[in-house]
Amino acid sequence: MAVQRVALIPQPGAEIAAVVAALLDGFDLVAVAANRIGEQLARKLSARARNRGAVLIAVGPWPGAELELTVARGRWSGLGTGHGHLTDHRVEVRARGRGAAARPRRAAFTLRGETPLTPPVFEHMFDTNTAATRRNP
Repeated sequence: MAVQRVALIPQPGAEIAAVVAALLDGFDLVAVAANRIGEQLARKLSARARNRGAVLIAVGPWPGAELELTVARGRWSGLGTGHGHLTDHRVEVRARGRGAAARPRRAAFTLRGETPLTPPVFEHMFDTNTAATRRNP
């Protein structure tokens, strides 16, 4: 997903359902905080998403959701005894839903960023002890 093509509405106000409906008309992927929408509105928005061929991601419980993912457990790695840097996060994700997703499933994932969590070490062009110099003396 290209970040420059993401619309973020942090405070949609009292008309959150109208805002989500408008976003579903213009975007293929819409995320919404589910705790602010009632059951009847949630079902209507789900139907609108299906009708438009969009994906509606609810953060929190969503009545009538086709699929619900929850993180059951998580464990961070990388820290030593009181020092170090976080390197990855191991999580257990549980899935349940309707239709083909009716049978609950769980899977473990290790989440790592594509870039280091710490600033990279830059090699100076006159440093004779760099990795490049060791490869090509």
